[in-house]
Amino acid sequence: MSGVRHFVHQPRGNLRRYVREILWVCSERSRVQVLLPETTLTLVLRQSGSASLCNESLPHAVISGLQSRARLVEHGTDSSLAIVRFTEVGASVFVGDRVDQLYNRTAPLDSVLRRQEIDDIQNALTDIRELQQRFLAMECFLTDRIRTRWFPSQAILPQIEAATEMIRRSEGRSSIAAIARHTAMSQSALERHFRIAVGVTPKKLSRLFRLQHVCRLWNAGKTLTDIAFEAGYCDQPHMVRDFRLFAGISPEEFFRNSLTLNLPIFYK
Repeated sequence: MSGVRHFVHQPRGNLRRYVREILWVCSERSRVQVLLPETTLTLVLRQSGSASLCNESLPHAVISGLQSRARLVEHGTDSSLAIVRFTEVGASVFVGDRVDQLYNRTAPLDSVLRRQEIDDIQNALTDIRELQQRFLAMECFLTDRIRTRWFPSQAILPQIEAATEMIRRSEGRSSIAAIARHTAMSQSALERHFRIAVGVTPKKLSRLFRLQHVCRLWNAGKTLTDIAFEAGYCDQPHMVRDFRLFAGISPEEFFRNSLTLNLPIFYK
């Protein structure tokens, strides 16, 4: 990823329950990036440069729900972005609404936040020069938002948090029946509450985790045969078919292209 610089910040304290990491991404040259579906919602504040998603211009602040297919984003020259990757359950507290309504959508951030809140953090980031202080300003922004939006009816159910953790630990290989038993919930109740808090059903989130595991194994130098076995597929053709549903092309075709990818696997 020549010309692209990534800086990764792990949030402190209680914020870690809601935010997995905050990124700062800078690029001097224009570039096209493949956005593979992630397991979490993302928030993007663009400080400089332009961007378009599927040939449509993006506003300077957006929130993106979970996605079912890979997408292409074009970044203009001198691009600078702050990116928030929530935890699987964190975005629902930040947004204060059902995050399943953002499924397969990338929406202007002012559709869920007041315009003044967005302007305040954008102006603060512009005034700060030191990167670590920018990260701390983002932490304050996120913490204040979660504190002001939280109320008991929006509390994260511990069963749903346990379910997402089980899916994460198993790289998407746990069965829905096993997850339901682990959380002491019926499958119908699990799916209903899970969709509201996470944005998709447990089965769909498991498929997203398995996709990321495939990417991680490829990046580690594994063959497609080994990847299929280690990711829990019954055979390689099954894994290839599943990958095509997300990316539109086979894994081998996908990974051999020269476009930069969005997943943390590829920049850490």
